Amino acid sequence: MLSPGTTGIDYTYDFGDNWEHRLIVSDVRQGEPGGAYPRFIAGERDCPPEDCGGIPGFYEMLEARADPAHPDHPAISEWLEDYDPDALDVFLIQVALGRIAARRNAAAKRIMKPAND
Repeated sequence: MLSPGTTGIDYTYDFGDNWEHRLIVSDVRQGEPGGAYPRFIAGERDCPPEDCGGIPGFYEMLEARADPAHPDHPAISEWLEDYDPDALDVFLIQVALGRIAARRNAAAKRIMKPAND
């Protein structure tokens, strides 16, 4: 349950690479009537590629890609293609949250529907 004030949510993704995430929710407000929730507000940076070796492997991968003399540069550059860690594809996030919001809204309508309809 999220409450007013600051709430931290911790979770671990990919137990092999052990990505630890902390989400800080700092502003919980009453939703707008008719609004679809959850809703994406903002974000920063793209997630690391799958199976890159956790935090150390991720940074080693970025270093190899940035250094043409690195022995792994060609393979890493091919694997990452146009990956940009500073970019964030908000469309995919909006689509995923939109699907969740549509299910929530449909369920709420079924619950609120009068029994004689």
